[in-house]
Amino acid sequence: MLAPAASLSVERQRAQLRVERGLGVTLLLVTALAYGLLLATGQVVTLPILMAAGCASLLIAAIIIRRPITGLYLLVFAALFVEQWGIVGVDPLAWRLHFYETLSGTYGIPISASPIEMLILVSLLAAALAAGRTGARWYHGVLNWPVVFFLLTVVASLVWGIVGPNTYSTFWLNAAWAESRSFFYLGAAYLLAAQLIHNRARLRAFVWLIVAAVGLKSLQGVERYVVMRAAGQRLDSIVAHEDVVFFAAFFLLLSAFLLFQSGRRQRIVMSWCAPAVLVTMLVTQRRIGFVVLAAGFLLLGVYLLRTRPALFWRLAPIAIILLTLYTTAFWNHTGAVAEPVRAIRSVFAPTIERDRLSNAWRDLEKQNIAYNIRNAPLTGLGFGRPYTFLVPEPSLDATGFVYWRYIAHNAIFWVWMKMGVVGFIAFWYLIGSAIVFGLVTLRQLTDGYLKAVALTAVGLVVMQVFFSYGDLGLTYSRTMIFLGAMLGVLVRLPSLDRAVAPVAAAGKPAVASARVLVERRAA
Repeated sequence: MLAPAASLSVERQRAQLRVERGLGVTLLLVTALAYGLLLATGQVVTLPILMAAGCASLLIAAIIIRRPITGLYLLVFAALFVEQWGIVGVDPLAWRLHFYETLSGTYGIPISASPIEMLILVSLLAAALAAGRTGARWYHGVLNWPVVFFLLTVVASLVWGIVGPNTYSTFWLNAAWAESRSFFYLGAAYLLAAQLIHNRARLRAFVWLIVAAVGLKSLQGVERYVVMRAAGQRLDSIVAHEDVVFFAAFFLLLSAFLLFQSGRRQRIVMSWCAPAVLVTMLVTQRRIGFVVLAAGFLLLGVYLLRTRPALFWRLAPIAIILLTLYTTAFWNHTGAVAEPVRAIRSVFAPTIERDRLSNAWRDLEKQNIAYNIRNAPLTGLGFGRPYTFLVPEPSLDATGFVYWRYIAHNAIFWVWMKMGVVGFIAFWYLIGSAIVFGLVTLRQLTDGYLKAVALTAVGLVVMQVFFSYGDLGLTYSRTMIFLGAMLGVLVRLPSLDRAVAPVAAAGKPAVASARVLVERRAA
Protein backbone atom coordinates (compact mmCIF):
# COMPACT_ATOMS: atom_id res chain seq x y z
CA MET A 1 0.00 0.00 0.00
CA LEU A 2 1.28 3.43 -0.84
CA ALA A 3 2.31 5.70 2.00
CA PRO A 4 0.23 8.81 2.60
CA ALA A 5 1.28 11.73 0.47
CA ALA A 6 2.02 13.93 3.48
CA SER A 7 4.82 11.57 4.71
CA LEU A 8 6.71 11.53 1.43
CA SER A 9 9.79 13.65 0.94
CA VAL A 10 9.72 16.68 -1.31
CA GLU A 11 12.01 14.99 -3.85
CA ARG A 12 9.85 11.86 -3.85
CA GLN A 13 6.74 13.88 -4.55
CA ARG A 14 8.49 15.78 -7.32
CA ALA A 15 9.53 12.47 -8.84
CA GLN A 16 5.94 11.26 -8.72
CA LEU A 17 4.77 14.43 -10.44
CA ARG A 18 7.33 13.91 -13.20
CA VAL A 19 6.22 10.30 -13.66
CA GLU A 20 2.59 11.41 -13.77
CA ARG A 21 3.29 13.98 -16.47
CA GLY A 22 5.37 11.46 -18.43
CA LEU A 23 2.57 8.92 -18.33
CA GLY A 24 0.11 11.53 -19.55
CA VAL A 25 2.30 12.42 -22.53
CA THR A 26 2.83 8.75 -23.32
CA LEU A 27 -0.91 8.18 -23.17
CA LEU A 28 -1.60 10.94 -25.68
CA LEU A 29 1.16 9.72 -28.03
CA VAL A 30 0.01 6.13 -27.95
CA THR A 31 -3.60 7.17 -28.54
CA ALA A 32 -2.60 9.35 -31.47
CA LEU A 33 -0.53 6.50 -32.97
CA ALA A 34 -3.30 3.91 -32.62
CA TYR A 35 -6.00 6.07 -34.13
CA GLY A 36 -3.57 7.36 -36.76
CA LEU A 37 -3.16 3.81 -37.97
CA LEU A 38 -6.92 3.43 -38.22
CA LEU A 39 -7.24 6.69 -40.16
CA ALA A 40 -4.35 5.84 -42.47
CA THR A 41 -6.09 2.65 -43.56
CA GLY A 42 -9.37 4.42 -44.30
CA GLN A 43 -10.94 2.87 -41.18
CA VAL A 44 -10.69 -0.63 -42.67
CA VAL A 45 -10.05 -2.78 -39.63
CA THR A 46 -7.50 -5.39 -40.63
CA LEU A 47 -5.99 -7.88 -38.20
CA PRO A 48 -2.71 -5.93 -37.68
CA ILE A 49 -4.63 -2.70 -37.11
CA LEU A 50 -7.01 -4.46 -34.74
CA MET A 51 -4.08 -5.90 -32.79
CA ALA A 52 -2.32 -2.51 -32.65
CA ALA A 53 -5.49 -0.76 -31.49
CA GLY A 54 -6.10 -3.50 -28.91
CA CYS A 55 -2.57 -3.23 -27.53
CA ALA A 56 -2.84 0.55 -27.42
CA SER A 57 -6.16 0.33 -25.59
CA LEU A 58 -4.72 -2.10 -23.04
CA LEU A 59 -1.73 0.17 -22.51
CA ILE A 60 -3.99 3.18 -22.05
CA ALA A 61 -6.14 1.23 -19.58
CA ALA A 62 -3.02 0.15 -17.67
CA ILE A 63 -1.78 3.74 -17.46
CA ILE A 64 -5.17 4.93 -16.21
CA ILE A 65 -5.32 2.14 -13.60
CA ARG A 66 -1.83 3.14 -12.45
CA ARG A 67 -2.58 6.88 -12.54
CA PRO A 68 -6.35 7.53 -12.61
CA ILE A 69 -5.82 11.25 -13.11
CA THR A 70 -4.62 10.56 -16.67
CA GLY A 71 -8.09 9.24 -17.47
CA LEU A 72 -9.66 12.53 -16.39
CA TYR A 73 -7.07 14.52 -18.33
CA LEU A 74 -7.70 12.54 -21.50
CA LEU A 75 -11.47 12.78 -21.02
CA VAL A 76 -11.41 16.57 -20.66
CA PHE A 77 -8.98 17.07 -23.55
CA ALA A 78 -11.12 14.86 -25.81
CA ALA A 79 -14.25 16.78 -24.81
CA LEU A 80 -12.63 20.09 -25.70
CA PHE A 81 -10.83 19.07 -28.88
CA VAL A 82 -12.50 16.07 -30.54
CA GLU A 83 -15.70 16.82 -32.47
CA GLN A 84 -18.78 14.79 -31.67
CA TRP A 85 -20.43 15.40 -35.04
CA GLY A 86 -19.22 16.22 -38.52
CA ILE A 87 -19.22 19.75 -39.92
CA VAL A 88 -20.83 20.45 -43.29
CA GLY A 89 -18.14 21.21 -45.85
CA VAL A 90 -15.31 20.32 -43.45
CA ASP A 91 -13.73 16.95 -42.77
CA PRO A 92 -12.24 17.32 -39.28
CA LEU A 93 -9.45 14.89 -38.53
CA ALA A 94 -10.47 14.70 -34.87
CA TRP A 95 -14.06 13.81 -35.84
CA ARG A 96 -12.78 10.88 -37.89
CA LEU A 97 -11.69 9.30 -34.63
CA HIS A 98 -15.42 8.66 -33.97
CA PHE A 99 -14.74 9.01 -30.27
CA TYR A 100 -18.44 9.35 -29.44
CA GLU A 101 -19.76 6.55 -31.67
CA THR A 102 -19.98 2.85 -30.89
CA LEU A 103 -17.21 0.57 -32.08
CA SER A 104 -19.77 -1.76 -33.63
CA GLY A 105 -21.31 0.99 -35.73
CA THR A 106 -18.02 2.58 -36.80
CA TYR A 107 -15.46 -0.20 -37.18
CA GLY A 108 -17.58 -3.34 -37.12
CA ILE A 109 -16.04 -4.45 -33.82
CA PRO A 110 -18.73 -6.28 -31.79
CA ILE A 111 -18.70 -3.81 -28.89
CA SER A 112 -21.78 -1.60 -28.44
CA ALA A 113 -19.91 1.14 -26.62
CA SER A 114 -18.05 4.23 -27.75
CA PRO A 115 -14.41 5.01 -26.90
CA ILE A 116 -15.54 7.89 -24.68
CA GLU A 117 -17.79 5.56 -22.69
CA MET A 118 -15.01 2.98 -22.32
CA LEU A 119 -12.66 5.74 -21.17
CA ILE A 120 -15.20 6.91 -18.58
CA LEU A 121 -15.76 3.40 -17.24
CA VAL A 122 -12.04 2.62 -16.97
CA SER A 123 -11.38 5.96 -15.28
CA LEU A 124 -14.16 5.43 -12.73
CA LEU A 125 -12.86 1.92 -12.01
CA ALA A 126 -9.31 3.21 -11.62
CA ALA A 127 -10.42 5.97 -9.25
CA ALA A 128 -12.40 3.48 -7.15
CA LEU A 129 -9.44 1.05 -6.99
CA ALA A 130 -7.08 3.87 -6.01
CA ALA A 131 -9.42 4.96 -3.24
CA GLY A 132 -9.63 1.36 -2.02
CA ARG A 133 -5.84 0.92 -1.99
CA THR A 134 -5.22 4.03 0.06
CA GLY A 135 -8.27 3.63 2.28
CA ALA A 136 -9.47 7.09 1.33
CA ARG A 137 -13.18 7.82 1.33
CA TRP A 138 -14.77 8.70 -1.98
CA TYR A 139 -15.01 12.47 -2.21
CA HIS A 140 -18.37 13.68 -3.49
CA GLY A 141 -18.49 17.32 -2.59
CA VAL A 142 -21.32 19.72 -1.83
CA LEU A 143 -22.96 19.18 -5.21
CA ASN A 144 -23.16 15.42 -4.83
CA TRP A 145 -26.84 15.26 -3.92
CA PRO A 146 -28.03 17.73 -6.58
CA VAL A 147 -26.17 15.67 -9.20
CA VAL A 148 -27.50 12.36 -7.84
CA PHE A 149 -31.06 13.67 -7.57
CA PHE A 150 -30.97 14.89 -11.16
CA LEU A 151 -29.53 11.60 -12.46
CA LEU A 152 -32.25 9.68 -10.62
CA THR A 153 -34.89 11.69 -12.46
CA VAL A 154 -33.06 10.92 -15.72
CA VAL A 155 -33.26 7.20 -14.93
CA ALA A 156 -36.94 7.57 -14.04
CA SER A 157 -37.59 9.29 -17.38
CA LEU A 158 -35.84 6.44 -19.20
CA VAL A 159 -38.04 3.94 -17.38
CA TRP A 160 -41.14 6.01 -18.14
CA GLY A 161 -40.20 6.06 -21.79
CA ILE A 162 -40.10 2.25 -21.77
CA VAL A 163 -43.21 1.45 -19.70
CA GLY A 164 -45.36 4.48 -20.46
CA PRO A 165 -48.53 4.23 -22.57
CA ASN A 166 -48.06 3.73 -26.32
CA THR A 167 -51.09 5.82 -27.23
CA TYR A 168 -49.25 8.35 -29.35
CA SER A 169 -45.80 6.90 -29.98
CA THR A 170 -43.48 3.94 -29.41
CA PHE A 171 -40.20 3.70 -27.57
CA TRP A 172 -36.88 3.80 -29.48
CA LEU A 173 -33.83 2.74 -27.46
CA ASN A 174 -31.26 4.49 -29.66
CA ALA A 175 -33.11 7.79 -29.36
CA ALA A 176 -33.45 7.37 -25.59
CA TRP A 177 -29.70 6.91 -25.18
CA ALA A 178 -28.96 9.81 -27.55
CA GLU A 179 -31.18 12.02 -25.39
CA SER A 180 -29.89 11.01 -21.97
CA ARG A 181 -26.26 9.91 -22.27
CA SER A 182 -24.80 13.39 -21.87
CA PHE A 183 -26.37 13.62 -18.39
CA PHE A 184 -24.57 10.45 -17.30
CA TYR A 185 -21.34 11.78 -18.78
CA LEU A 186 -21.79 14.92 -16.68
CA GLY A 187 -22.22 12.86 -13.52
CA ALA A 188 -19.17 10.70 -14.27
CA ALA A 189 -16.98 13.72 -15.05
CA TYR A 190 -18.12 15.37 -11.81
CA LEU A 191 -17.24 12.31 -9.73
CA LEU A 192 -13.83 11.94 -11.37
CA ALA A 193 -12.85 15.59 -10.99
CA ALA A 194 -14.09 15.81 -7.39
CA GLN A 195 -12.16 12.66 -6.49
CA LEU A 196 -8.91 13.27 -8.38
CA ILE A 197 -8.26 17.04 -8.39
CA HIS A 198 -7.10 17.03 -4.79
CA ASN A 199 -4.00 19.23 -5.04
CA ARG A 200 -2.92 22.38 -6.81
CA ALA A 201 -0.52 20.60 -9.15
CA ARG A 202 -3.37 18.61 -10.63
CA LEU A 203 -5.58 21.68 -10.83
CA ARG A 204 -2.79 23.48 -12.64
CA ALA A 205 -2.42 20.63 -15.14
CA PHE A 206 -6.20 20.56 -15.62
CA VAL A 207 -6.21 24.26 -16.53
CA TRP A 208 -3.25 23.76 -18.87
CA LEU A 209 -5.29 21.13 -20.71
CA ILE A 210 -8.09 23.66 -21.20
CA VAL A 211 -5.65 26.25 -22.51
CA ALA A 212 -3.95 23.78 -24.85
CA ALA A 213 -7.14 22.24 -26.23
CA VAL A 214 -8.92 25.54 -26.87
CA GLY A 215 -5.76 27.11 -28.26
CA LEU A 216 -5.23 24.24 -30.69
CA LYS A 217 -8.89 24.29 -31.68
CA SER A 218 -8.72 28.02 -32.44
CA LEU A 219 -5.59 27.59 -34.56
CA GLN A 220 -7.37 24.80 -36.39
CA GLY A 221 -10.30 27.14 -36.98
CA VAL A 222 -8.08 29.88 -38.39
CA GLU A 223 -6.38 27.37 -40.69
CA ARG A 224 -9.75 26.14 -41.96
CA TYR A 225 -10.90 29.68 -42.61
CA VAL A 226 -7.75 30.53 -44.59
CA VAL A 227 -8.08 27.39 -46.69
CA MET A 228 -11.79 28.05 -47.23
CA ARG A 229 -11.20 31.61 -48.40
CA ALA A 230 -8.36 30.51 -50.68
CA ALA A 231 -10.69 27.98 -52.31
CA GLY A 232 -13.48 30.55 -52.67
CA GLN A 233 -15.82 28.62 -50.37
CA ARG A 234 -18.34 29.94 -47.86
CA LEU A 235 -19.37 27.64 -45.03
CA ASP A 236 -22.00 28.06 -42.33
CA SER A 237 -19.49 27.06 -39.67
CA ILE A 238 -15.85 26.04 -39.43
CA VAL A 239 -16.00 24.55 -35.93
CA ALA A 240 -18.63 22.54 -34.09
CA HIS A 241 -21.63 24.32 -32.59
CA GLU A 242 -20.60 23.62 -29.02
CA ASP A 243 -17.05 24.95 -29.46
CA VAL A 244 -18.32 28.48 -28.88
CA VAL A 245 -18.97 27.58 -25.24
CA PHE A 246 -15.34 26.57 -24.81
CA PHE A 247 -14.16 29.76 -26.50
CA ALA A 248 -16.35 31.87 -24.21
CA ALA A 249 -15.05 30.02 -21.13
CA PHE A 250 -11.50 30.65 -22.38
CA PHE A 251 -12.07 34.42 -22.48
CA LEU A 252 -13.76 34.40 -19.08
CA LEU A 253 -10.85 32.48 -17.55
CA LEU A 254 -8.33 34.87 -19.10
CA SER A 255 -10.28 37.85 -17.76
CA ALA A 256 -10.41 36.25 -14.31
CA PHE A 257 -6.65 35.69 -14.33
CA LEU A 258 -6.16 39.35 -15.23
CA LEU A 259 -8.60 40.49 -12.55
CA PHE A 260 -7.00 38.47 -9.77
CA GLN A 261 -3.43 38.86 -11.10
CA SER A 262 -2.82 35.12 -10.97
CA GLY A 263 -1.78 32.25 -13.23
CA ARG A 264 1.03 34.29 -14.80
CA ARG A 265 2.36 31.65 -17.21
CA GLN A 266 -1.05 30.47 -18.25
CA ARG A 267 -2.20 34.06 -18.59
CA ILE A 268 0.68 34.83 -20.97
CA VAL A 269 0.02 31.78 -23.14
CA MET A 270 -3.71 32.54 -23.23
CA SER A 271 -3.00 36.12 -24.26
CA TRP A 272 -1.02 34.87 -27.22
CA CYS A 273 -3.83 32.45 -28.16
CA ALA A 274 -6.63 35.00 -27.65
CA PRO A 275 -6.46 36.56 -31.18
CA ALA A 276 -6.85 33.14 -32.81
CA VAL A 277 -9.75 32.27 -30.50
CA LEU A 278 -11.47 35.58 -31.27
CA VAL A 279 -10.99 35.22 -35.04
CA THR A 280 -12.40 31.69 -34.95
CA MET A 281 -15.43 32.90 -33.00
CA LEU A 282 -16.01 35.70 -35.48
CA VAL A 283 -15.72 33.65 -38.67
CA THR A 284 -17.61 30.58 -37.46
CA GLN A 285 -20.91 32.55 -37.68
CA ARG A 286 -22.50 31.14 -34.55
CA ARG A 287 -24.53 34.00 -33.08
CA ILE A 288 -25.29 32.03 -29.92
CA GLY A 289 -21.56 32.16 -29.15
CA PHE A 290 -21.64 35.89 -28.51
CA VAL A 291 -24.81 35.60 -26.45
CA VAL A 292 -22.99 33.02 -24.31
CA LEU A 293 -19.92 35.22 -24.06
CA ALA A 294 -22.06 38.20 -23.03
CA ALA A 295 -23.68 36.09 -20.30
CA GLY A 296 -20.28 35.18 -18.89
CA PHE A 297 -19.06 38.77 -18.86
CA LEU A 298 -22.34 39.91 -17.33
CA LEU A 299 -21.57 37.64 -14.39
CA LEU A 300 -18.07 39.11 -14.23
CA GLY A 301 -19.56 42.62 -14.18
CA VAL A 302 -21.96 41.76 -11.38
CA TYR A 303 -19.09 40.29 -9.38
CA LEU A 304 -17.03 43.46 -9.85
CA LEU A 305 -19.97 45.64 -8.85
CA ARG A 306 -20.47 43.71 -5.61
CA THR A 307 -16.83 43.25 -4.60
CA ARG A 308 -14.83 46.00 -6.31
CA PRO A 309 -17.26 48.81 -7.15
CA ALA A 310 -14.50 51.39 -7.71
CA LEU A 311 -12.96 49.26 -10.46
CA PHE A 312 -16.39 48.51 -11.93
CA TRP A 313 -17.28 52.21 -12.26
CA ARG A 314 -13.93 52.90 -13.89
CA LEU A 315 -14.38 50.15 -16.47
CA ALA A 316 -18.15 50.33 -17.09
CA PRO A 317 -18.24 53.75 -18.84
CA ILE A 318 -15.36 52.74 -21.13
CA ALA A 319 -17.08 49.47 -22.01
CA ILE A 320 -20.41 51.19 -22.66
CA ILE A 321 -18.84 53.81 -24.93
CA LEU A 322 -16.90 51.22 -26.93
CA LEU A 323 -19.94 48.97 -27.29
CA THR A 324 -22.10 51.90 -28.37
CA LEU A 325 -19.60 53.03 -30.99
CA TYR A 326 -19.12 49.49 -32.26
CA THR A 327 -22.86 48.75 -32.44
CA THR A 328 -23.59 52.02 -34.23
CA ALA A 329 -20.80 51.47 -36.74
CA PHE A 330 -21.67 47.86 -37.62
CA TRP A 331 -25.45 47.67 -37.05
CA ASN A 332 -26.22 47.49 -40.77
CA HIS A 333 -23.15 45.48 -41.74
CA THR A 334 -22.56 41.79 -42.30
CA GLY A 335 -19.38 39.76 -42.19
CA ALA A 336 -17.05 38.48 -39.52
CA VAL A 337 -16.35 41.81 -37.80
CA ALA A 338 -20.08 42.53 -37.43
CA GLU A 339 -20.89 39.05 -36.11
CA PRO A 340 -21.47 40.13 -32.47
CA VAL A 341 -23.93 42.81 -33.60
CA ARG A 342 -25.68 40.27 -35.78
CA ALA A 343 -26.21 38.07 -32.73
CA ILE A 344 -28.23 40.89 -31.14
CA ARG A 345 -30.00 42.23 -34.19
CA SER A 346 -31.01 38.83 -35.55
CA VAL A 347 -33.26 38.29 -32.52
CA PHE A 348 -35.40 41.30 -33.40
CA ALA A 349 -34.76 42.03 -37.09
CA PRO A 350 -32.78 39.32 -38.87
CA THR A 351 -31.04 40.51 -42.02
CA ILE A 352 -29.95 37.23 -43.59
CA GLU A 353 -32.04 34.28 -44.70
CA ARG A 354 -30.23 31.85 -42.43
CA ASP A 355 -31.27 33.81 -39.31
CA ARG A 356 -34.86 34.22 -40.50
CA LEU A 357 -35.22 30.49 -41.12
CA SER A 358 -33.63 29.70 -37.77
CA ASN A 359 -35.96 32.07 -35.92
CA ALA A 360 -38.99 30.67 -37.76
CA TRP A 361 -37.95 27.12 -36.89
CA ARG A 362 -37.62 27.96 -33.22
CA ASP A 363 -41.02 29.67 -33.17
CA LEU A 364 -42.64 26.50 -34.51
CA GLU A 365 -40.67 24.38 -32.08
CA LYS A 366 -41.75 26.48 -29.09
CA GLN A 367 -45.39 25.96 -29.99
CA ASN A 368 -44.88 22.20 -30.17
CA ILE A 369 -42.93 22.09 -26.91
CA ALA A 370 -45.70 24.03 -25.13
CA TYR A 371 -48.33 21.68 -26.57
CA ASN A 372 -46.49 18.55 -25.37
CA ILE A 373 -45.86 20.04 -21.91
CA ARG A 374 -49.60 20.77 -21.54
CA ASN A 375 -50.39 17.17 -22.48
CA ALA A 376 -48.01 15.63 -19.92
CA PRO A 377 -46.88 18.30 -17.44
CA LEU A 378 -46.23 15.94 -14.52
CA THR A 379 -44.63 12.87 -16.07
CA GLY A 380 -43.26 14.24 -19.31
CA LEU A 381 -43.05 12.11 -22.44
CA GLY A 382 -40.09 10.07 -21.26
CA PHE A 383 -36.86 9.56 -23.15
CA GLY A 384 -37.08 7.57 -26.35
CA ARG A 385 -40.53 8.91 -27.31
CA PRO A 386 -40.97 11.45 -30.15
CA TYR A 387 -42.89 14.58 -29.31
CA THR A 388 -46.15 15.44 -31.04
CA PHE A 389 -46.18 18.18 -33.68
CA LEU A 390 -49.09 20.55 -33.21
CA VAL A 391 -47.68 22.55 -36.12
CA PRO A 392 -45.47 20.95 -38.78
CA GLU A 393 -41.73 21.53 -38.60
CA PRO A 394 -39.45 21.27 -41.65
CA SER A 395 -37.69 17.91 -41.75
CA LEU A 396 -34.05 17.78 -40.71
CA ASP A 397 -33.41 14.28 -42.00
CA ALA A 398 -31.25 15.60 -44.84
CA THR A 399 -28.88 17.23 -42.34
CA GLY A 400 -28.10 13.91 -40.66
CA PHE A 401 -29.85 14.91 -37.42
CA VAL A 402 -31.95 11.75 -37.16
CA TYR A 403 -33.28 12.52 -33.66
CA TRP A 404 -34.92 15.86 -34.43
CA ARG A 405 -38.34 14.37 -33.61
CA TYR A 406 -37.06 13.59 -30.11
CA ILE A 407 -34.64 16.41 -29.22
CA ALA A 408 -35.61 20.08 -29.34
CA HIS A 409 -33.27 23.02 -29.87
CA ASN A 410 -34.70 24.76 -26.82
CA ALA A 411 -33.06 22.28 -24.49
CA ILE A 412 -34.23 24.00 -21.30
CA PHE A 413 -37.94 23.45 -21.84
CA TRP A 414 -37.15 20.18 -23.62
CA VAL A 415 -36.16 18.92 -20.15
CA TRP A 416 -39.66 19.64 -18.87
CA MET A 417 -41.25 18.14 -21.97
CA LYS A 418 -39.27 14.90 -21.56
CA MET A 419 -38.74 14.60 -17.80
CA GLY A 420 -41.85 16.22 -16.39
CA VAL A 421 -42.09 18.74 -13.60
CA VAL A 422 -39.96 16.71 -11.14
CA GLY A 423 -37.14 16.39 -13.65
CA PHE A 424 -37.42 20.08 -14.45
CA ILE A 425 -37.16 20.94 -10.75
CA ALA A 426 -34.19 18.58 -10.35
CA PHE A 427 -32.45 20.28 -13.27
CA TRP A 428 -32.86 23.75 -11.79
CA TYR A 429 -31.93 22.44 -8.34
CA LEU A 430 -28.58 21.34 -9.79
CA ILE A 431 -28.05 24.58 -11.72
CA GLY A 432 -29.09 26.77 -8.77
CA SER A 433 -26.99 24.81 -6.29
CA ALA A 434 -23.93 25.09 -8.52
CA ILE A 435 -24.34 28.85 -8.95
CA VAL A 436 -25.04 29.57 -5.27
CA PHE A 437 -22.25 27.33 -4.01
CA GLY A 438 -19.86 28.77 -6.60
CA LEU A 439 -20.61 32.36 -5.65
CA VAL A 440 -20.29 31.61 -1.92
CA THR A 441 -17.02 29.80 -2.57
CA LEU A 442 -15.76 32.66 -4.71
CA ARG A 443 -16.41 35.08 -1.87
CA GLN A 444 -14.67 32.91 0.74
CA LEU A 445 -11.54 31.94 -1.22
CA THR A 446 -8.35 33.82 -0.45
CA ASP A 447 -6.08 32.59 -3.26
CA GLY A 448 -6.34 34.53 -6.54
CA TYR A 449 -5.73 31.51 -8.78
CA LEU A 450 -8.49 29.52 -7.12
CA LYS A 451 -10.83 32.51 -7.30
CA ALA A 452 -10.22 32.76 -11.06
CA VAL A 453 -11.10 29.08 -11.52
CA ALA A 454 -14.20 29.44 -9.33
CA LEU A 455 -15.44 32.45 -11.29
CA THR A 456 -14.94 30.54 -14.56
CA ALA A 457 -16.81 27.51 -13.22
CA VAL A 458 -19.81 29.60 -12.17
CA GLY A 459 -19.69 31.48 -15.45
CA LEU A 460 -19.67 28.20 -17.35
CA VAL A 461 -22.88 27.13 -15.60
CA VAL A 462 -24.56 30.40 -16.59
CA MET A 463 -23.25 30.19 -20.15
CA GLN A 464 -24.42 26.61 -20.47
CA VAL A 465 -27.96 27.66 -19.54
CA PHE A 466 -27.99 30.41 -22.18
CA PHE A 467 -26.46 28.08 -24.75
CA SER A 468 -29.01 25.36 -24.00
CA TYR A 469 -31.91 27.78 -24.32
CA GLY A 470 -30.91 28.52 -27.93
CA ASP A 471 -29.34 25.25 -29.01
CA LEU A 472 -29.03 21.53 -28.25
CA GLY A 473 -26.76 22.34 -25.35
CA LEU A 474 -27.86 19.63 -22.93
CA THR A 475 -27.45 16.78 -25.42
CA TYR A 476 -23.95 17.70 -26.57
CA SER A 477 -21.67 15.21 -24.82
CA ARG A 478 -18.66 17.52 -25.02
CA THR A 479 -20.14 20.47 -23.15
CA MET A 480 -21.68 18.28 -20.49
CA ILE A 481 -18.40 16.46 -19.82
CA PHE A 482 -16.63 19.79 -19.48
CA LEU A 483 -19.38 21.17 -17.25
CA GLY A 484 -19.30 18.10 -15.02
CA ALA A 485 -15.53 18.28 -14.67
CA MET A 486 -15.65 21.99 -13.82
CA LEU A 487 -18.30 21.34 -11.17
CA GLY A 488 -16.07 18.65 -9.69
CA VAL A 489 -13.17 21.09 -9.60
CA LEU A 490 -15.41 23.73 -8.04
CA VAL A 491 -16.27 21.60 -5.00
CA ARG A 492 -12.55 20.95 -4.43
CA LEU A 493 -11.48 24.60 -4.34
CA PRO A 494 -12.27 25.29 -0.63
CA SER A 495 -10.01 22.43 0.51
CA LEU A 496 -7.23 23.56 -1.83
CA ASP A 497 -7.51 27.06 -0.41
CA ARG A 498 -7.29 25.76 3.16
CA ALA A 499 -4.19 23.73 2.23
CA VAL A 500 -2.16 26.88 1.54
CA ALA A 501 -3.72 29.09 4.22
CA PRO A 502 -1.39 27.94 7.07
CA VAL A 503 1.64 28.79 4.93
CA ALA A 504 0.37 32.26 4.16
CA ALA A 505 -0.50 32.87 7.82
CA ALA A 506 2.87 31.75 9.11
CA GLY A 507 4.77 33.79 6.57
CA LYS A 508 7.51 31.14 6.14
CA PRO A 509 7.46 27.81 4.33
CA ALA A 510 9.31 25.95 7.07
CA VAL A 511 6.12 25.32 8.99
CA ALA A 512 4.35 23.75 6.03
CA SER A 513 4.24 20.11 5.22
CA ALA A 514 6.22 18.73 2.30
CA ARG A 515 3.08 18.13 0.34
CA VAL A 516 1.96 21.76 0.63
CA LEU A 517 5.39 22.95 -0.51
CA VAL A 518 5.29 20.78 -3.59
CA GLU A 519 1.77 21.91 -4.46
CA ARG A 520 2.65 25.57 -4.10
CA ARG A 521 5.77 25.26 -6.26
CA ALA A 522 3.98 23.26 -8.94
CA ALA A 523 1.14 25.80 -9.08
